[in-house]
Parts: sequence; C-alpha cells; structure tokens
Amino acid sequence: MLDFLKDMFGHKKGIMEIPMEEIRLEERRKEIRENQLIAQIEKFDKEKEEIFREGAKIKSAERRKIYARRFNDLMTRIKFVDRDLNMLSKELMLLSRIRAIRERTSTQTSSILSNLNEKNMTEIAKLLENEKITEELFLTKCDELLGIANDPAYAMEDLGKEGSSVMKAWEAMDEGAMDFDAGLKEAEGKPKEKEKPEQA
Repeated sequence: MLDFLKDMFGHKKGIMEIPMEEIRLEERRKEIRENQLIAQIEKFDKEKEEIFREGAKIKSAERRKIYARRFNDLMTRIKFVDRDLNMLSKELMLLSRIRAIRERTSTQTSSILSNLNEKNMTEIAKLLENEKITEELFLTKCDELLGIANDPAYAMEDLGKEGSSVMKAWEAMDEGAMDFDAGLKEAEGKPKEKEKPEQA
C-alpha cells in the first residue's frame, strides 16, 4: 500500500476495502489544502512584487542587499510550496481515478485495484515524489499501472468538459484573441452573441 494512502486513511486496508465515503472525504480534505496552498502562493507573489518594487526605489547598495535577501528567502519558500502543491495535485488525480474505478460496479473493473501489487504501488509512489513528472505524464503512467490505459470508459480528459473549455479560453486570452468577458462566456459554454447588422 502506498505510504500516502496509509497516512490519509489511517489504516492498512486494501483499496477495495476502503469505504467510498472515506475516499470522497479525503478528496474534499485535499481540495481544501490545495486551496490553502494556492492562496499562500498568491500571498507570496504579492509580497515578492512589493519587495522588488521597494528595492528598485532604493539606490543604496547596502540597503538593496537587505531586500535582495528577503527576495531570495521568499523565492525559496515559494519553491517549497510549489513542490507541495505539485504533489498534492497528483494525489488528488490519483484519488479521483481510484474513486472512478471503484464507482464502476462490473467484476472486471473491481478486480483492477485488487490486482495491484507492491511493485505497482512503489512505482506510483515514485511518480508522486518525482517533481519532474508533470501532472499529464503522471496520469498517463498511473492509468497504465492501474490497467485502464486506452479504456474508453476513462477516455474523457481528467479536467472534464468545462475544465477543458476554460483552459482553451485562457489560452485564447493569452494570445489576445479574447477579452475577459468573451473568455468567461466561452468557458461557461454560452453561445456567442451574433453581431448586430449595421444600420444603413
């Protein structure tokens, strides 16, 4: 059993024996923690900008060194929080996959988790701890280890329909193809307003 699963559920039950309510509850806990880390990063980003702004105003090299040290310390803290957020996001993705498999009631799908061995668990643990593994690659590798790669039932993107739409909207906004209001409507799936014909 993965160490992080042992910690989060507080026992050594097999995955198929863990009550679904415990899995959903742990997902909610991790989502709350994820929001806390995001808020922390946003706070640090504001502090970082303020330190940079104040240091730019000062011409004294000695005083600038003070702000430089503060900036360096803050960047180190941001890296630690980013690392925690990366691992937490992967744990949430894994939990979501486990819940999805458990919610399917067929005998074939139920046996997928039951057949996980210690080697599989160790590989998943390594993927969780590897900071260089992106969320997309992590999900792909986990699907392979969980035995659901190329399974049509899990073909839908992990972000979901609306999640994928908002990603596309943000990309369009980055490229200047949409303003905020148009991007939000696109993300919400609202139909585009037809341009009114010019009056003669």
